[in-house]
Amino acid sequence: MNALSPRPITAIRLDGGRLCIDFANTIHDRFAAAAEDYLATPDRYVEWARRTGALHADEEISLPRSDDGRARLMTDIGTLRDAMFRLLGAYLDGVTVPADALRTANDWLFSARKDQQLAGDGRLLIRTRRGDPHLPLKRIALDLVDTLSEAHAGKLSLKRCANQTSCGWLFADTSKNGRRRWCAMQTCGVASKMSKLRQRAAPPPHPPLASRSDC
Repeated sequence: MNALSPRPITAIRLDGGRLCIDFANTIHDRFAAAAEDYLATPDRYVEWARRTGALHADEEISLPRSDDGRARLMTDIGTLRDAMFRLLGAYLDGVTVPADALRTANDWLFSARKDQQLAGDGRLLIRTRRGDPHLPLKRIALDLVDTLSEAHAGKLSLKRCANQTSCGWLFADTSKNGRRRWCAMQTCGVASKMSKLRQRAAPPPHPPLASRSDC
C-alpha cells in the first residue's frame, strides 16, 4: 500500500452504516494504485475509535510506549481489519469464509465475550482492565456478530460500492427499496455519473486509414 498524506480523522467519511464495516473501510480507495490507511498510527486509531463510538467519551486507553508494543498493536489492528473485510466479502459472495479470517474474528470475539458483564439496568457492557488499548477492537468484533445476525434476519443488506475500480468499500443498505449502489452518492456516485458523461461527450474513434494494398 502506497502511503498518502493522511486526512484529518474528522474528515473521514463513515458510510458503512455499522461499526465493523466502517472499520473494514478504513483503507481509502482500497483498489487504487495509491491507497490511504486512515489508521496509520496508534494515535489515529484512538481518534478514530472515539469518533465512531468504539471508544466512549468517558473511557481512556493507554497506548504502548515502546516501539515493539506499538508495532504489535498496529499488527493487531491490521490483522483484524483484513479479517473483517474478507469475512464480510465472503458473506456477500456466498462462499466459504477463509479459515484464517474466521479464526481471527473468533479469537477477538472470545476475548470480548470474556469481558462482558450484565449491568443493573439490563445492558450488556464490556468491563476490561483500565486503559486496555484493545477495547475498540473487542467492540468491533461484537458488532460484527450483530451485523451478520441482522443481515441473516433481513434487517439490512450487505453490499459493495458499485465503484470497484478504486473504492472497494462495503456498506449496510437499510433503504426501503434496497437499491443503494454507492458507499456515498456524493463521492463514488457523482464520480461514476461524471465518468459516463465524459464517455458520452467523447468523439467517436476515427476508422483506420486504408492501406495502399486495400486501394
